[in-house]
Amino acid sequence: MAGLPVKASGWLWRLNRVGGKSILDWSRLSFLSDEALNVTVKYIANLIKHRSSDNVRNTFETIIQIKNSPAAMQSFQNGVPIPSSFFLELVTHFEENAWRLHYVRHWYRFGVDQGSAAFSEEVAFDLDARVVGGNKKGHAVLSLDPEEGPLNDLEITALLNALRANNRSAHLSLEERTALWLCIAFGGNPLQFALLREDDVSVIEEEGSRFIHVNVPRVKKRTEAPRREFRLRKLNQEIGQVVLDLMDENRRRREARGWWDSDHALPLFVRGSPRSDEDGPLSEYARHLYASELTALVRNAVDRLEVISPRTGRPLEVTPRRLRYTYATRLVREGVSKRELADLLDHTDLQNVQVYFDIKSDIVESLDKAMALALGPVAQAFLGKIVRAEPEAVRGDDPSSRVKTLDKTSDQVVSLGTCGQHSFCGFLAPVACYTCAQFQPWMDGPHDVILNDLLATRDRKLAAGQDGRMVAIYDSTILAIGDVISRIEAARAGEAA
Repeated sequence: MAGLPVKASGWLWRLNRVGGKSILDWSRLSFLSDEALNVTVKYIANLIKHRSSDNVRNTFETIIQIKNSPAAMQSFQNGVPIPSSFFLELVTHFEENAWRLHYVRHWYRFGVDQGSAAFSEEVAFDLDARVVGGNKKGHAVLSLDPEEGPLNDLEITALLNALRANNRSAHLSLEERTALWLCIAFGGNPLQFALLREDDVSVIEEEGSRFIHVNVPRVKKRTEAPRREFRLRKLNQEIGQVVLDLMDENRRRREARGWWDSDHALPLFVRGSPRSDEDGPLSEYARHLYASELTALVRNAVDRLEVISPRTGRPLEVTPRRLRYTYATRLVREGVSKRELADLLDHTDLQNVQVYFDIKSDIVESLDKAMALALGPVAQAFLGKIVRAEPEAVRGDDPSSRVKTLDKTSDQVVSLGTCGQHSFCGFLAPVACYTCAQFQPWMDGPHDVILNDLLATRDRKLAAGQDGRMVAIYDSTILAIGDVISRIEAARAGEAA
């Protein structure tokens, strides 16, 4: 293992311990750059734990063939991300063994999830969209891929609702919550967030209003020094407050432990113990997380929120890469230009964002009453509390707290529930009420009235050919009402049993 980076040497030693007398000749990976090698060794280590020996062998032998790609070899030499052209070169190389390209795609995707500068999110996105041998269904329309592609409207709704509900119940750590919110808000590379420092966050007070800005470090070539260039990004009040809360918690920890050297910068995401591989000029980053650790924060946060994907019926798997895809595809659907998207994703080359315009990002999934009742509980869209009748509700003795709607079939005004908030919220009732934690729907309320009305409105917009945003604008409320109706039916069934 002579000549290998110190970090990779340690990994290889452990791999040989795991595999005994390994069939893997590690010297055959010497053509990889240090960055790509570190990722590859971690990837093989993960496969040894979870895959068969044949899978490990096939993956290893396939990765070795990457040396036959001039584009990949040049990227290793120049210290830049491996471009998508390497995949096309390997297609020609493998010919009859095109099935091996699956191993290449999974390896590349792992590199992106690790936050490695040798791998590009956009290239991984492009590779996922390519059809290769043995993949009959393929990924021609990645926006419909429930495992690797962008989250659809129902999934991002479920994730946001679970995250907002957690802000009140505090099941997540502040680090997990902040990391997840930042990835949703900016669609950034995990390395960018791992490099963030408290000095990058600024609070501006103007005429009674507060604005929170973040200078997000740009991530370019691995050979360049970190934190040389920045892009100013704005946070809304909800996410900005989470960031400020994390900074307050960091300060309390520093004061309680008394270990912080005031001469060093203060990372936003702080390691409990210094990194052992950062010394000399890079000692200032000793308390920063690795990009892979930031990715782990995001993964852990979503796992702990226990969000179920309405598409798969299984727990939602989320990485910063998938959130970046989601961020970009939703922006495209909202009509941003290539130049605007490139700026928001921190790209200088417009070709890097073309993939987001090539995919079918405006598809709107069907949604009817049966689906709303089935998916509502899964999407976790309802955040309030169901009460048996008006007297049981907070403010149930106040007639002005009633939430009403017009039943268009009878042309009568009907009451749906009670608002538990003691101040005027300014949101449009009753559409906004079902996704509000202060709403207390009554068990005997005619909730199907507003559900039918919103579904009809959605169908009209879809038939009129309106874009995805306009069609799906009420989906969160539709799912929340479906959740309410399903819970009421379940409660009544329990009483009857």
